[in-house]
Amino acid sequence: MYRSFRVTSWGSRTYPSLITRLLSALIVTWYCFSKKLSVHYHVKDIWKWNGDLQKKIMGIALPNGVENGVHQLVKVALSSMVALFGTYQIAANGVAQSIWSLASIMGLAMAPVYTTVIGQCMGARDIDAPNFYFKKLNKITLVLSILWNALIFVITPLIVRYSAISAQAKSLVIWPVLINNIFNGIAYPFAGSLGNG
Repeated sequence: MYRSFRVTSWGSRTYPSLITRLLSALIVTWYCFSKKLSVHYHVKDIWKWNGDLQKKIMGIALPNGVENGVHQLVKVALSSMVALFGTYQIAANGVAQSIWSLASIMGLAMAPVYTTVIGQCMGARDIDAPNFYFKKLNKITLVLSILWNALIFVITPLIVRYSAISAQAKSLVIWPVLINNIFNGIAYPFAGSLGNG
């Protein structure tokens, strides 16, 4: 009597996202052509070729793209390795990854600080100031990152206590968090935040 409609999870999530992204892209593009804006698009300039500008853009974009590609490959390799683990190890890794995200907040928070401070100095054409602030921000970020990662490690048993995993998995969480937080506290300020400067 009633017809059942089968809705796939792919279709139910993808089409609304696709439609909203297309609409927002069209609206933003239309807005960018508005002559009311002080800076706006000109149709004749869209197909204009500027080799020097393209070279500068590619000099930044290509290394960044390669770095992101290597990062994604490493993530795939790590996911493949974790898939070989047993149930307890996979559960422990899942909880540890949540704690790792919390541990990386300090490095992520300091990244815009580098961009703003160094950008302001360069915008003011003060070439010596960026070197001074770069060193100062490196020290501040390193100290804050070490302290933050130590704090996260100290509260890890409390976080694990309220995780819905088995006792065996809970006992495994501490080691990956310890290893991550040591490297995250010491290396991430130079691997993450430093690039923004």
